[in-house]
Amino acid sequence: NEVRKVQSALAVLQRVAPMLQAPYLMRQHVENGRFSAALKAYRRVLVIDEHCNIELLNHVKDQAAECAREARRELEGRLAQDKITVNALLDAIRDLAELLELDIPRDPKEAEK
Repeated sequence: NEVRKVQSALAVLQRVAPMLQAPYLMRQHVENGRFSAALKAYRRVLVIDEHCNIELLNHVKDQAAECAREARRELEGRLAQDKITVNALLDAIRDLAELLELDIPRDPKEAEK
């Protein structure tokens, strides 16, 4: 019976592991300029319901939203550059448009200002 409980807990952890890793992966992708990959990782946390009462999942979703806001700032910065290739410009526009469609929650710190 104890073995079954441990196996069940392990199965749950294996199912949610990609979601728990999303903020870390997003940071890596943003730092390396792989915005499409960061967006893909962000989509993993979108399954977390806003009424979720599991603190760990809410924290993961908040961290991923912060990474998404950072990605938006980075992309906006790229669009403002004077010297950017056409392909990089098109990629930045596509990624930013996709990011804006995801309706990232506002930063609570910005709301206080």
